[in-house]
Amino acid sequence: MKKIIKILVMIIILITLSGCFNYKEINDYAIVSGISIDKDNEDPSKYVVGIQIMNAKKDEETDTSLITFYKASGKTIYQALEKIMLDSPKELYLGHNEVLVLSEELLKEKDPLSYLDYFMRDAEIEKDALVMVSAGNKAYNILKVITPLETIPSTNLKSTLNIADNFSGTLTIITIDQFISDLKSKGAQPIIPMIKITGDIKKGEKMDNITESDPSTKLKFDSLAYFENNKLKGYLSNDESTGYNFLAKTQKETYVNVKCDDVNEASVRVKSAKIKEKISFKEKIPYVNIDINVNADLLEYNCSADFIKSDKPIKELEKKVAKKIKSLVTKTTNKLYKENTSDVLKYGEKFYGKKYKEMKKLGYSKDDIAKNIQFNFKTKVNIISTKLSINGIKG
Repeated sequence: MKKIIKILVMIIILITLSGCFNYKEINDYAIVSGISIDKDNEDPSKYVVGIQIMNAKKDEETDTSLITFYKASGKTIYQALEKIMLDSPKELYLGHNEVLVLSEELLKEKDPLSYLDYFMRDAEIEKDALVMVSAGNKAYNILKVITPLETIPSTNLKSTLNIADNFSGTLTIITIDQFISDLKSKGAQPIIPMIKITGDIKKGEKMDNITESDPSTKLKFDSLAYFENNKLKGYLSNDESTGYNFLAKTQKETYVNVKCDDVNEASVRVKSAKIKEKISFKEKIPYVNIDINVNADLLEYNCSADFIKSDKPIKELEKKVAKKIKSLVTKTTNKLYKENTSDVLKYGEKFYGKKYKEMKKLGYSKDDIAKNIQFNFKTKVNIISTKLSINGIKG
């Protein structure tokens, strides 16, 4: 009897482990790799949603595009996607979506929290997809431009942004869940990368664009977009974007150029940066003292110097680089906090967390911090390597 019971139990286990009741073949799905959202100019109550689908039937020996693009309008994101499903022969799958491109026009007019709920509510949607703003063009046009090294536009955007985040120092990566979290946070504002199209959009949609050694149409990340009251306010310059990455502690490797004499320049690569902040109230004014200590490599030195006989050239270069970095972060805080009140560095939250009693006593809210904050910077640079060559080639 016991033997029969054991056999029955084994059979039941084998049956339950033999497969998935809701299993579907990947060929049953249309894999969405990019999503765009634009304002519907014909009906302000609607959004234009574009999706980029990876073309599973691509024949490598033909000029068929690697992607298929659909767009539709709706009063909600899901309504627009539902309309697209009526045109698509396969069920849409958003679990591999790589990018979300939002239009500049829409971000300037509406709080993204009024239309992004679907992206956090649906469990299948990829929350780590990268968010960016399309400047000067409809967001859906970004997803249609085919580029040479990565012919799937969404993959090209993600790869380019990852490389820029690691090496340029002017851009930073923001995911959907991070973007929404910043929008929901009182006393803080989000910041996202800006992407634009250079060249003719129509040419960029054709496969001919990737056959040229110098494509006439390209996608270019330019700088960072900053928000105020959950609406797009403006863009940081390259210098201000670099300064932001220092202050936000998102800087990985950054290149800094300075003059090493009256005419020629030197390049150093920032390998690491330690940022120490001290926040306080002085005469009822919120102050932030920031010490920036940088280790850097000397990459290029186009001036005459003998680094063996004297360390003076290196010491002078360290001072110039330190001055340049101080200039970068000062430009950033001036733009965000003096010209605007965009607390993308979240100092309202920092003061609230560490100086709550003083804030309450002085009658400060988180938003008041951004309006009154003052900064003081100290920068120090240590060039730890001159790479393979000790002296400059000029001697």
